[in-house]
Amino acid sequence: MIGRLKGRVLEKLPPTFILDVSGIGFVVQAPLTIFKKIETDQEIIIYTKCLIKDEEAFIYGFLTREELDTFEELISVPSVGPKSALNLLSNFSPEEIAQAIEEENLELLSSISKIGKKIASKIILELKGKLSFVAKTTTFNQAVNALCALGLSRSEAINRLRRLPNNLSLEEMIRQALRM
Repeated sequence: MIGRLKGRVLEKLPPTFILDVSGIGFVVQAPLTIFKKIETDQEIIIYTKCLIKDEEAFIYGFLTREELDTFEELISVPSVGPKSALNLLSNFSPEEIAQAIEEENLELLSSISKIGKKIASKIILELKGKLSFVAKTTTFNQAVNALCALGLSRSEAINRLRRLPNNLSLEEMIRQALRM
């Protein structure tokens, strides 16, 4: 299938955009957060998942491998379709979703439209302890929690940590985030 595309953004029509790859315009569905990061006529690389439903192909695109991995894990859960997974990724980062699953935070997961407590419970049941991307996010989540305990809002802590390199220790992440 199609694992990655590199091309120029022709049109932005949230929740889709058209990506011109060597003269072929691919319609790509994506989380709403991507539309703040891309511009028309911009050259981008996206990670993709191609799904076929009722003889029609759908391409889902993501700017990071973590977003794609999260999407794939979510759609592996019965009753969670691509639209629900995109809704989650439009509202929360992969790190926040992983943390909500590991902490069994039903309220956070069910706060998204079309994901009630029953589906949120299924997500937690199916994915808790099985997420391939959780190992990468553990230090990040610990740093978010530490910064929140030190008085920062959750969103401010996440924004500061996202600007830092990924290879820092927990202590160094917290130290640098507090200096910002």
